[in-house]
Amino acid sequence: MQQKREEQRKSIYAYRQNNNPVQQPMVYPAILSVVARELYRRLSTSTIKKDDIEYRNVFRGRDAVELLLQILRTPDRNLALLVGRALDIQMFLHDVNYEHHLRDSVDELYQFREQVSASMGLPNTRGSKMDEALFADRQKDHDVDNMDFPTGVFTVLTDCYSPTCSRDKGCYSSSCPRKSTKVSSPTLNWKQTLKRSQSQLSLDAKESRNLWIHSVPKEVVDVTPPEERRRQECIYELIHTEEDFVRDLQYVHNFWVKPLITSDIIPSERCEHFVQEVFWNIADIEKVNTQLSRALCERQAEQDVVHCIGDIMLEYVCEFDPFVAYGAHQVIGKFNFELEKKRNPQFAQFVEETERRPESRRLELNGYLTKPTTRLGRYNLLLREILKRTPEENPDFELIPQIMELITEFLLQVNKETGISENMFNLQQIEERLSFKLASDFDLRLRDRDRELVMKGRMKRKGNASSDASDLQVFLFDHYLVFAKIRYQNHLEYYKVYRKPIPLELLTLTVSGSNFNNRAKRASSILPYSRSSTMLPTSSTALPKPSTSENLNSNKPASTAITFYHHGRRGSPPMTLYTSGSTMRRTWVDKIKEQQEILAEKRRIFAVQPLLQRQFGITNKVNSTEDYEGRHTRRVIVGADHGVYIGGKDDDESVMRILSVEKVSQVELVDNAQLLVLADKTLWSFPVEMLDSEIQAKKIRPISQHAAFFHVGQCMGKTLVCVVKTSTLTPTTIRVLEPVIAEEDKKGRRKFIQRLVRNGSENLRPYKDLYLPSEASAISLLKTKMCVSCPQEIGVIDMKTFEVQALLDPDDEELNFVFSRQDVRPVSIYRIQFAEYLVCYNEFAFFVDQRGRFKRSRGRIDWEGVPDAFALQYPYILAFEPEFIEVRNILTGELEQFIRGTHIRCTKASPGTIYGTMSDPDNDRYQLVFELELVRKHQTAMSSLAQQSSNPTLF
Repeated sequence: MQQKREEQRKSIYAYRQNNNPVQQPMVYPAILSVVARELYRRLSTSTIKKDDIEYRNVFRGRDAVELLLQILRTPDRNLALLVGRALDIQMFLHDVNYEHHLRDSVDELYQFREQVSASMGLPNTRGSKMDEALFADRQKDHDVDNMDFPTGVFTVLTDCYSPTCSRDKGCYSSSCPRKSTKVSSPTLNWKQTLKRSQSQLSLDAKESRNLWIHSVPKEVVDVTPPEERRRQECIYELIHTEEDFVRDLQYVHNFWVKPLITSDIIPSERCEHFVQEVFWNIADIEKVNTQLSRALCERQAEQDVVHCIGDIMLEYVCEFDPFVAYGAHQVIGKFNFELEKKRNPQFAQFVEETERRPESRRLELNGYLTKPTTRLGRYNLLLREILKRTPEENPDFELIPQIMELITEFLLQVNKETGISENMFNLQQIEERLSFKLASDFDLRLRDRDRELVMKGRMKRKGNASSDASDLQVFLFDHYLVFAKIRYQNHLEYYKVYRKPIPLELLTLTVSGSNFNNRAKRASSILPYSRSSTMLPTSSTALPKPSTSENLNSNKPASTAITFYHHGRRGSPPMTLYTSGSTMRRTWVDKIKEQQEILAEKRRIFAVQPLLQRQFGITNKVNSTEDYEGRHTRRVIVGADHGVYIGGKDDDESVMRILSVEKVSQVELVDNAQLLVLADKTLWSFPVEMLDSEIQAKKIRPISQHAAFFHVGQCMGKTLVCVVKTSTLTPTTIRVLEPVIAEEDKKGRRKFIQRLVRNGSENLRPYKDLYLPSEASAISLLKTKMCVSCPQEIGVIDMKTFEVQALLDPDDEELNFVFSRQDVRPVSIYRIQFAEYLVCYNEFAFFVDQRGRFKRSRGRIDWEGVPDAFALQYPYILAFEPEFIEVRNILTGELEQFIRGTHIRCTKASPGTIYGTMSDPDNDRYQLVFELELVRKHQTAMSSLAQQSSNPTLF
């Protein structure tokens, strides 16, 4: 018997498949819970403005009907509307103003029923800034399982359940779906079935109430001109809808607030707080509008034809501030109401009983809680209709526009404050539910004023996993991307951070699959400059398109994988997650890219200005640059693997090689008179006058052999050149030389140049040879001291007595984080102000006083990367590493900016001038020589700070 029924059921579906021109439904349309589930999963919501009020997470009535047509697989719009109203009756969806049932209109907005899901209080994105495409996939799979959907059977759409019904022989029922009348008979009654609701809350009911013409004697109506009649009807509607509004507020007080306060439905220790959070300042609104309603009614009672109402409205509209505070708090009130209803069965029973009372007019509490906000938006609609019919000589002709302008300002405040309040509330919810392995692991600063939740959603760790255990909650804030595991407690979701939060400036995305290969990484890097980009002077980080465009627009089956890469020393290994669909993946990529660009512009302190582009290939590595003031223009001297070059700063086409030597590692001008060149460990020197023509290397004798590097600076009131040499006998020899060009007779300068060419060492005379037991990596000069950075310590040499001592006090326990590490090395030292020095290691930086003791008050800076060079432009310290430059404020230690690139190197760092090189973003076969320029808005502030400091310079 069971087998026979199954065969009959299959024959039913086969018959409909072959005979019905409309395709088979994806779901069984007769079961309302199935239809509701599919509608909730597929219907997109967004932020839409109506009556100058922004409604979040809403949809248009026309869109709901269109989607129901697809779900039901029917062309009959009336049938789809009837099914939608069947869902509406069970409060699955509702009009945003709770005034009528579902309508097939683009002007009517609807929301799904407020329910406490585990993630309630946390929206998917930031308010009105989110486009509708974001919700294409909605990611509601986890919410669907926890929702209470409408139940019922829509009998018109059911299959025939008679066991004797078959394709060849129909059953006994006249309404059998197999019979030819199955399409026509039910639809004959659609119009009768879809009669408009007679609820007192509907607009049709309002239209059927007594009008102005019914409230005054017939003689008055007869003598009133038609245009004035219409004006009086509009005034009458304003007055009586105001009465209804006040009556609704009194209902809330009498049937909700009072019973909750005077009963034990909610425990006494929480009751007062709950009532305050849910109903907020609704009593203040009731007080103002009661007075307004009373004044309007008194004006109407004075005479049958109301002359004007503008003076009354203007008096009370100025007191509408409570509407702003209430609208901003409304999202919090709804959250507390729904959560209490879920957790407290006694309160849920009270809600159900109260909403069934005749006084409630079949409207739930949320409908009454939204009335203050919707009423504020209605005033201008009513006033606009009155103004259209008001003659110019009437006082209202001038007063009403003033009133409407005031109300518009209040509406703008409501929208603004609501967005701010909702964002703060969502961040507070996340902060309370988000935990780290250790309480002190990380501080996302979610309570900061400018903090924002841009987007949130779920992703899976395995592409084919169906279990919730594989889900991760992903939060995109305005500054970090956070991954968290999910656990449930007391009807809410709680989150435990799964990986270290990724700063957006250090985040790279690939969408080419789960393998994070070098090509994908290079294609998706966030680079500061691109020739094809219009954001060259204004953007520090821009996400190139190649990482996403190829894969997202491909004709191949769309993948849902996104690989996240966290750059920097403290970054985590690459992680691949899977979204619910390709559309959602595109949304995530676009939103992250957009926020990265916003953040880059917001934090932009230094801008990347190209100097020389596509002049140096990757086989001719640029190692050093120098600024040179020529006869007519500023020029750049470049030291590269294949020689020394010179080019105009404003013309990257005029680059020429002036010295043909190999492996040039350093170039530097001394007193703008002579150029020092370190090539293949040999130091050369020649006058700047020779830069205008090609220099013959064989005509210049070297100054020093076996030089690792050299440093030029001021010490003992002189310009000194410190040449660091290495040999097998002693690890480090520092030969200090002094330029002597200034002592030559100016009249004999030509002869001096000729002699210099013959003997290049005569322009630098020996000053002192110093010997150190350890290898030196950097040198810094102070007024009377030389600081030498060695692998394990920093030595300070007194240039008067040539005594050597350690910079850091070995007895200072505060410096144990330095002494206990054998894998860190010092790079640079800067004097910030009197008796205060900034010591920069490759992992951290800190301040010491003149005795070498740690300054706890200034704290410590921990670098995101492993920098190998630094540049100081007070009050900012720039740390260079191959993948990015991080800019920090030395006064606060805060990270201010990231500048991303590939193969980044600092080639010159002097006060006011910072040069560097990186792979050209537009063509990685070339190197880009760039200058970091301070953005104008920071120049004034920096000048002021520099004057307050003690001339911060390098040692």
